[in-house]
Amino acid sequence: MKKNSTIKLGILIIVILSIIFYIIYPILSPINFPLDVDYIDSGKFSDCYLVSNVNEPVRIIDKMGTIKWETDLNGFFVHDCDILPNGNVLIADTSNNRVIEVDINDPSKIVWSWDASNINDINWTRFFKENGFGNVELPPQNLYYAKAWTHLNDVDFISGISRGVDYDSILISLSWFNMIVEVNYSSQKEIVWWYGHPNKPEIINHQHNPDLLKNGNMIICDSGNNRIIEINSNTKEIIWELKFQFPRGTFRTPRDCDYIGKGRYLITDSFNNRILVYDRNVNQIVEEIRSPLFINPYEADLLKDNKTIMVGGAMNNCIMFFNLNTGMLKYIIGFNNYFAVFYAIVLFVLAHYIYQLFFLIKRSKNEKWDLIKFHEFFSTLFYCFICLLTLYYFNYWVIFLWRIIILG
Repeated sequence: MKKNSTIKLGILIIVILSIIFYIIYPILSPINFPLDVDYIDSGKFSDCYLVSNVNEPVRIIDKMGTIKWETDLNGFFVHDCDILPNGNVLIADTSNNRVIEVDINDPSKIVWSWDASNINDINWTRFFKENGFGNVELPPQNLYYAKAWTHLNDVDFISGISRGVDYDSILISLSWFNMIVEVNYSSQKEIVWWYGHPNKPEIINHQHNPDLLKNGNMIICDSGNNRIIEINSNTKEIIWELKFQFPRGTFRTPRDCDYIGKGRYLITDSFNNRILVYDRNVNQIVEEIRSPLFINPYEADLLKDNKTIMVGGAMNNCIMFFNLNTGMLKYIIGFNNYFAVFYAIVLFVLAHYIYQLFFLIKRSKNEKWDLIKFHEFFSTLFYCFICLLTLYYFNYWVIFLWRIIILG
């Protein structure tokens, strides 16, 4: 009877904690499934962070997690957002297949937009025909794909000066189209440059975070092909390719690669749950950061102190900061709630067995040591440890697969 009461109490505690950490906390938290996170070093919101939340409005928060600015004009599943030179916020509005520029002074106002599913902005049939793509089969716009038909997952502002032209542009990654396009940042909104082909994944496949380098080349995380490439923007020729082989392990969906100077690259190797620093001068990994907090990290940035790495990842539900040289965690913003229930179960079981052990020891002072009882106790404790270890990995894989299959 007493054993049944303990089990019922344990189940009740788990249910309550699950409701608190998985339902209530995400609603109240200013950080909810963060993907891209950018540090703001100047302007109105200097020393704050621009956060693209999967389940929440795009927000600017301070180091204490206080919301300083937010907009709810975006849909579900925002992958990227940037502060433009004019101070406005540029958003990769993934579920609406569009890019929007939101007024920093009026978060209810869209200043500029480009919609990949709006024929007034881009007629894909005509575009493919005029540019010699041949027969193109695009992802179907059914109930599943409609909300992320293009899976628009990255946006970057490109100054016309860097391109040697008299107009600015927006670099856009259309992941499920296997294409990167550069769109005229004006009322015309025409595509002025592109790379990739929807039906030729050997070029790029479900790519992430293309970046224009100072030398005019472009670096791309070719995620589906598990490689990083640098291309000549004019000839579209691959001039550098990075892949790994045993014993360093192959890339598994790399999602971010930033050039951080002196021939070094900061790489987010998402499915391997690691952040790498690769030195192109010596062709080897010079730093590798792993953490129990990593569950499919999405992107990482080196802050201006050149000592701190900021890591965002939806499954972590927090923003993490690591020392570049030691790989040690410095601090976090937010709270990693995903393992909270698991830890609660561990503490509950541990407390229960400490109580039982205390009771057995107390009895042994008055009676002969019951070796059979002690053997049963430690056998049960061992099996509980095995079950908890199994639960830990089960919890990890459920979260991991949910993030990959449901969220993409």
